[in-house]
Amino acid sequence: MEIRSRIIIEILGSPVEHVEKVMRDVVNELEKKNIKILKKEVSEPAKVEKFYSSFAEVEFKCNDLDALLDICFDFMPSVVEIIEPKEFNIEPKILEDFLNDLLARLHRNSMVMRNLHAENVLMKKELKRN
Repeated sequence: MEIRSRIIIEILGSPVEHVEKVMRDVVNELEKKNIKILKKEVSEPAKVEKFYSSFAEVEFKCNDLDALLDICFDFMPSVVEIIEPKEFNIEPKILEDFLNDLLARLHRNSMVMRNLHAENVLMKKELKRN
């Protein structure tokens, strides 16, 4: 089942050249995926306080929900819109795989955050001693 979607990918950083390069790289990587890009608009970086912000709005077609979910996991868009089809059924296996992938990522991120927090606490204790 073909799915037509629109995503928005945002980049925030500094200097402006870095933001432009990262956005180009992200869009180039997206173009390598097994999707058909229908429309692509990339904004010029705008200054936001001490940083620069840019976004790309990309409309594309992919072959199935699994491909769309891969795009979401790989590119972490800030917005996903499914344009077509208006309705579809999700096979339990696809939903299970998605939920398991999501949970694995959440667990991995949680572990990283706990480790960083523990390191931060140790560094603060070390700084207080010195």
